[in-house]
Amino acid sequence: MARGTFRPSIATWRDYINDQGFPSFPDQNLLAEGDSWFTISGLPAYNLLFELRFRKQTRIVSCALPGDTIKHMSEIVRNPQLRAAMGADGGRWDAILLSAGGNDLIDAADEILLPKARRSANPQGPRDYCDGPLLDNLIKEIQTGYRRIADARDAPGAAARGVPMLTHTYDYATPRNAPARFFFGHLGPWLFPALKDREVPSTDWVPVADYLTDALAEGILALTSGGNDIPAFHVVDTRHSLTRADRKDRGDSHDWQNEIHPNGGG
Repeated sequence: MARGTFRPSIATWRDYINDQGFPSFPDQNLLAEGDSWFTISGLPAYNLLFELRFRKQTRIVSCALPGDTIKHMSEIVRNPQLRAAMGADGGRWDAILLSAGGNDLIDAADEILLPKARRSANPQGPRDYCDGPLLDNLIKEIQTGYRRIADARDAPGAAARGVPMLTHTYDYATPRNAPARFFFGHLGPWLFPALKDREVPSTDWVPVADYLTDALAEGILALTSGGNDIPAFHVVDTRHSLTRADRKDRGDSHDWQNEIHPNGGG
């Protein structure tokens, strides 16, 4: 078989501990935890884990709970399934995959963006539309969350001590009136109403959204270097991977299913 063509076998932590639905002897075992990108049978329907390809047979066990479309870093850190999976009885993993921080940023956008009355009459750049200290504090909280996960991984007696952790940045979402639509209704949009409510000129919507995306990405990447980096922590910078959605589109557009979620191709 050609290199990189093995599809992973994926199931929940509950299925794993009940020994259901897995190949008998996978070549490598990965643990996954995170936001909506890693949920199984959840929302959105597209899942990053299913799109991964490997050079050997791989089993991925996801602690992300089905249906958790919004999952913040603080909830991820406290997840008892993740802690059990990394603990003394969790077994030895070849790597730990993490997806976190994006929902924290999206949910805080309406607080980070300054009302018109509180910002300069002549903004010179995207940061002038933002509450800088609030954004900086949010990035620090996300960084702290990653550090707490690493501390749990490396706790005395933990079977996962020193196992490589891998995470990703997020690509550039286009602020637009494109909610995620489901049979029961819809969720979002997220950036579009925040920018509109804060009376940000529409010509600056994309630069401001990109600025927030870059702030989060650089904050996560900062955990891989410097004197206070996380050991065995790796970040895949996925910015510039997707074709940006057209702002006028209210549904599927290029590589995007809605405002913030890529489609299957994306």
